[in-house]
Amino acid sequence: MAAGGRPTDPVREDELLPELFRVADSASLLGQRRSITLARWQLLLLTAAAAAGSAGGGPLCWLAAAAYLAAAGTALRLTRQQPQGLWYEGRAAAESVKTLAWKFAVRADAYQPPPATLPDAEGLYRLQLRGLLHGFRHSPALPADAEQRASVTAAMRALRDEPLAVRREVYLRERVRAQHDWYRAKGAYCDRAGRLTELLGIALPLLGLALAVPGALGVLPLDLLGAVSAVALSVAAWAQLRQYRPLAAAYRLAADELEQVRDQLSRLDLTAGDAEELWARLARDAEDAVSREHTTWQARREVRPGH
Repeated sequence: MAAGGRPTDPVREDELLPELFRVADSASLLGQRRSITLARWQLLLLTAAAAAGSAGGGPLCWLAAAAYLAAAGTALRLTRQQPQGLWYEGRAAAESVKTLAWKFAVRADAYQPPPATLPDAEGLYRLQLRGLLHGFRHSPALPADAEQRASVTAAMRALRDEPLAVRREVYLRERVRAQHDWYRAKGAYCDRAGRLTELLGIALPLLGLALAVPGALGVLPLDLLGAVSAVALSVAAWAQLRQYRPLAAAYRLAADELEQVRDQLSRLDLTAGDAEELWARLARDAEDAVSREHTTWQARREVRPGH
């Protein structure tokens, strides 16, 4: 510890969190990559099949048949592997473990004022962890020894022992500010992607309309309407899969809430007699703001096919 109550080596979130967070996070990223890759290939193959079929008979029809067969195989892989389930379950588990770890480490919510001693706090952590993991007991995103991999880390204990000034500094930097910036960046990306898909959703039907007229008059040598329709449907399906607009709204809301909580945490009078109690409540509010966003992952997990 350096003079003035500041840590000699700044605590980083990746050092603080239990191993289970990284396991669930890796599983989620793997499921996301598989889901997006397979969905992308399925839409591309269907579009290519429609384009080849619209171009006329002969060899192109064989090409269309091959593309349809490959698209059916891709759909079968999506059905059997259920990568979306791994994606959503892994993300919900990872974020829930992260929230629990931060609450323990900075003495948020029920972790302060009672129980204030480490044994009681660790007992509460284990109790809440078991309740959390029970909801994921059949999930492929978590290993059989999930509880052991989510045990309290040395960094969590060390930060919990620090004065409130240090805990606030670390929490504001590593949790609140980092999460806020991530939400802002992801919200901006989803806004841009949402605008692009919406523009394509308007432009492609207009292109189809422009092609339909000469096609009806018999002056269009190739039947391109099927291909244009397939592309338009693929764009719509992709936008539905990625949920750009709903995600952008959710990210913006979470970022705004975190901005308000960050301001309250920054202005907290650390010398006040009830500083720890106020801190526990405000830090809980910050975690609630984050939880509202990752609760959507839990909801998606619960409504996915087969569950």
